[in-house]
Amino acid sequence: MIGLESSSVAHQILASEAQLIAVLERHDKGELNMYNPLVYAVDPHCSYVCKYGDSEKPILFVGMSATPYGMAQTGVPFGNLKHVRDYLGLSNFDVKSPKNEHPKLPITGWETLRNDQEGNRFWKFFESRYSAKEFTKKCYVTTYCPVLYLDQKGKEVPPPCLPHVLRNQVINVCDMHIIDIVDILRPSIIVAVGGFTHQQVGKLFCSREVGPLVFPLLHPAPSNPASLKRWNNIVNDQLVFAGVPQMIAGSNYVPSTKEEKKKKRCSKE
Repeated sequence: MIGLESSSVAHQILASEAQLIAVLERHDKGELNMYNPLVYAVDPHCSYVCKYGDSEKPILFVGMSATPYGMAQTGVPFGNLKHVRDYLGLSNFDVKSPKNEHPKLPITGWETLRNDQEGNRFWKFFESRYSAKEFTKKCYVTTYCPVLYLDQKGKEVPPPCLPHVLRNQVINVCDMHIIDIVDILRPSIIVAVGGFTHQQVGKLFCSREVGPLVFPLLHPAPSNPASLKRWNNIVNDQLVFAGVPQMIAGSNYVPSTKEEKKKKRCSKE
């Protein structure tokens, strides 16, 4: 880990991630290759955690896994370079090459030219509504499985599609990691991005008598048909239902749709 001063909360996050990494590295991956940006992109990742994971947060966003042109390049969840640099304010960092780098997916870090469509859509949504300071005061964004698995052709293999034995091993250790992160950050709301993440995270906390409420968020992947035309509208409605914009803005919250305005008027009557 790099020598950054961090709060006890950030230190606990990094310690939990170190335990996660150690277990993931030991798994038998067969013919799959694993990119671990928490190792080769440790500088920007630690900077992100220390800057934005410095205190408990009432809202926790959980993405599924690292993506080839997002977190795998920058070490930041939903890490589209433009938003990592311009919105989150993380300067140029030295990103190493991963072990067994696949020729179809070179890691270029801050020299990355390709846009990560998922990260771009995710961060662009919040950038259009809040400053980074406003968003990160109440929210922290993490990743359920912060590594990237590739097949022999260099194609991404997401956690749900891993071979059965490896899939179960990954899910078990990532479940424990998310429980750790929730115990550290103590959110009252968890927003799980995508169906797989919502299913996994929801199972962890639905049986708790006291704990965070888990809400779904439509995955921003361009391959998701619903996300092509109406992603912003659907996500806005999901977040309002979860109470996220209300919690971020507090008394300054202004309803953005006719339905919200109607509900607010009715609540005052």
